[in-house]
Amino acid sequence: MTIDPKQMSGLSALFSELNTRINDLEEKQNIITERLTVLSQTLLNTAQRLGKESKTNAEEIAAMKDALLKLRTGLNTILEQSADFVRKQELQSLDKYIKNWEPMKFATIDDVKKIVSDAVKNKHASSKDKVIPVDDS
Repeated sequence: MTIDPKQMSGLSALFSELNTRINDLEEKQNIITERLTVLSQTLLNTAQRLGKESKTNAEEIAAMKDALLKLRTGLNTILEQSADFVRKQELQSLDKYIKNWEPMKFATIDDVKKIVSDAVKNKHASSKDKVIPVDDS
């Protein structure tokens, strides 16, 4: 079977067009492959960044939980110890009694002995009488 030159040029044009279309499809496939590679790399980078951020956030949350636990413990300690404190009203009541009582005007045993001793000496000096000894016990 022999092919006519007209048919040959038609076939040649058909093959040329087919070759052009195949080249276009290969170029489109290469572009899609490049885009997919870039997209994959971007996705990997984003996943790594999000993983690091997630780890950092988890560490910060753990630190906040620890700080909150310490704060709660300290607050509980303060609340427990506050029960031992005197209320303002109680302190004012004690202050009122102390002011009425005036403990600073009380004399100690040594003060009384000195006063008595001085009184005895003064009496002895003024009356020239017999001195009565004061018992120091």
